[in-house]
Amino acid sequence: MTATVLVDEDRDVARAPGPPPYRLEPSAPQRPWWWAWDRTAVLTLGIVAGFLLGLSFNAAGRAATWAALFPDAAAPAAPAPAQPLAAIPEPQAPGAIDPRVIRRVAADGSVRVGVFGDSFGDGVWAGLYHQLPEKRGFQIFRFGKEATGFTRYKTLNLEDRARAQVAHQPIDVAVISFGANDVQPIFEEGHLQPLMSPGWQRIIGARVDRFVAVTRSTGASVYWVGLPVMRDAVMDANVTAMNAFFAGRMRALGVPFLETRSRSVDPAGRYADYLPDSATGAPVPMRKQDGVHMTMQGYDRLTAPLAATLRNWATATAARRQAAAGGHPSPALLAAIQAPRAKPKPSATPTPTPHATDR
Repeated sequence: MTATVLVDEDRDVARAPGPPPYRLEPSAPQRPWWWAWDRTAVLTLGIVAGFLLGLSFNAAGRAATWAALFPDAAAPAAPAPAQPLAAIPEPQAPGAIDPRVIRRVAADGSVRVGVFGDSFGDGVWAGLYHQLPEKRGFQIFRFGKEATGFTRYKTLNLEDRARAQVAHQPIDVAVISFGANDVQPIFEEGHLQPLMSPGWQRIIGARVDRFVAVTRSTGASVYWVGLPVMRDAVMDANVTAMNAFFAGRMRALGVPFLETRSRSVDPAGRYADYLPDSATGAPVPMRKQDGVHMTMQGYDRLTAPLAATLRNWATATAARRQAAAGGHPSPALLAAIQAPRAKPKPSATPTPTPHATDR
């Protein structure tokens, strides 16, 4: 009995780490005299599938699962230990800010930040929303959607969605964070493209490049937020490779890449559920029970450098706006932009906001 292997792109890998699920479908109807043999084959396949499913729930078994499903395709090799990635550079000089942004900010004094991503990206949005409040001149828009990614275009084309979002609400800054749902192969161009294979990188890289171009279409400055360390060793190896892949694409596009791994590990460089509070030094919970997502304190910790950079960016924009008007930014305006917000109380989930959109 022949079978066709289909990739299921609908699962939120960020919420359930592991290899993507597969299902087997017969490619041709069976003849009646094959009835007894067919039932035996189905039973055998069920036993094998159950065995493979059991293996898939532990890190050591994932490699065996891959090899059993795809005997002719090599399993993704574990990447070398992560090398330090470049931190966010200094904010753009005033001359580099798009004139459309200057005009929008001049109209109402607000900087519009659109945050794109999956469920992890939603956490990045929450962290920035807490640290860049509206009274400081920021509007933080939630443009993310959970269970999405660049490997899941058969479910949702991220470029089309982002194009509609920025057409409805132009933005001055775009913050992007994807990847946890993309640690899987794709079936494109008539072939299975294994994770991080040349074909995978070419196809996903082109989607990423086009997505960044869409977010830039209203003049926005773009920042990419990488993923932190993961508890599961296999997931962490895949995420390390994903970070390196995205960092390389952003480097080619001139987009700052925010490395977050160093802010999510203990002093020995290991995964930790609790990390010291930046103000008191007391240990506080930073990770959710799944070992993938962060708590609210964790997202604040990861996005604090980006929030500081965006305050500087807003200061540069205010200076450019006032210079265009023949004046200078008032000290009160600059102080309001730069003042950090009081530390929020712990919260299990992001607080909804009128500026949160999910189009």
